[in-house]
Amino acid sequence: MVYANYKKIIAIAVIITSTSYFSLANGNSLNTLIEIQKSHHDSLPIFVMDMLVDPSMRRVENIVDQSYIDGLPSYHGGKEWKCLADALYFEARGESVIGQFAVAEVIVNRADSSKFPDTVCGVVNQGTNKNRYKCQFTYMCDGLLESIDDKASYARAGKIAKMTLWDVKINLTNGALYYHAKSVNPSWAKKLVRTGIIGDHKFYSDNALVN
Repeated sequence: MVYANYKKIIAIAVIITSTSYFSLANGNSLNTLIEIQKSHHDSLPIFVMDMLVDPSMRRVENIVDQSYIDGLPSYHGGKEWKCLADALYFEARGESVIGQFAVAEVIVNRADSSKFPDTVCGVVNQGTNKNRYKCQFTYMCDGLLESIDDKASYARAGKIAKMTLWDVKINLTNGALYYHAKSVNPSWAKKLVRTGIIGDHKFYSDNALVN
């Protein structure tokens, strides 16, 4: 699809200041979106156009709305996209859309951290060469055959993965690098700072990153 009105769109895409969780999307993120729009032209995803044209779509609660996500076209991408989409499907497909966004955010945060592998696939596959259940994501080493049977859930995970990899950082988790289900209380969590609770998961970061 060709968007002929780039200059007009950029002109109305007023930079907004960042505010807290469940408020406006980060102003720097909107700057990023505008740069993406300038660079990618015809390949610009619909959700980016929506955020640029419609100020209401810059609100976090609209970006993570399931009806909005389900209304976007399905997407298939490269290796990094598949690693993230698979992780969301097998680890968090029972979560709400906002919960899946939060898990995706942690994975990308790890890829950006010097403490973890520097790619999404590296993060998702970390520890798979160790003993069973020693990997970072259970589905990667639980000994079960993983198959994608719920096509609608996988399509949703794929869209969330796409949006996350397009650097739409809505910062739901306040820089979290770790998470666990609310139903468990792992000992390692006591050494970290909890940054939030979203859906069925608690999110954590290192002290140095929060203070």
